Amino acid sequence: MKNKKWIVLLIIAFPSLFWLILETSTINSKKLPHYGTKKVIAPNDTLFYKVNDTFDTALAKFPLYAIMFVGEKYRSDVYRMAGLWEYLNYKKEKVVHIPFVLAVENTEVYEDLKKLDEHENVHFFIWNKTNFDSLAKTFFVEKPIYIDYSFFVLVDVQRNIRGFYDARYVAELKRLIEEYQHLRLKEEKQKMIKDNEIKSN
Repeated sequence: MKNKKWIVLLIIAFPSLFWLILETSTINSKKLPHYGTKKVIAPNDTLFYKVNDTFDTALAKFPLYAIMFVGEKYRSDVYRMAGLWEYLNYKKEKVVHIPFVLAVENTEVYEDLKKLDEHENVHFFIWNKTNFDSLAKTFFVEKPIYIDYSFFVLVDVQRNIRGFYDARYVAELKRLIEEYQHLRLKEEKQKMIKDNEIKSN
């Protein structure tokens, strides 16, 4: 009987304890930047730039994703994805949960990347060559000057741009993984708070 009381108490207390752990953890100690144009609509409310990712309906199923635009001029530069190759080949368990989207300029560029298609979390989108630049530019609005199309762009659940990562380097992929996980945890926290919200009648 005593054990049942403890179990009931734990079930009741767990959401509160979990919330307290999340509040005091690194989830709230780190603020990832928002990129792109911002519009202040109230003293404590800012409207952040959103990407338009309706070009591929498959993207709607990803709460968060990392996208790279692979142009024809980079097709022979395999080293530009060295960091991603390293993780997919040797540390796959660390990235298997992250949707990587490769938007390629045409089918010829795709031919050079077909080996990546074996990985379930790597998704290809082949874009019309004439519209490739205009599509890519919407993901690089007000970007830092050193960033180009060979960088991964991290897009959050609100479709805000939260980071740029140079796929040539393992250290940059490691940062992408950490920041992706950070955003996922924050998203789970918000969902948990919403699900456990006490509504007054």
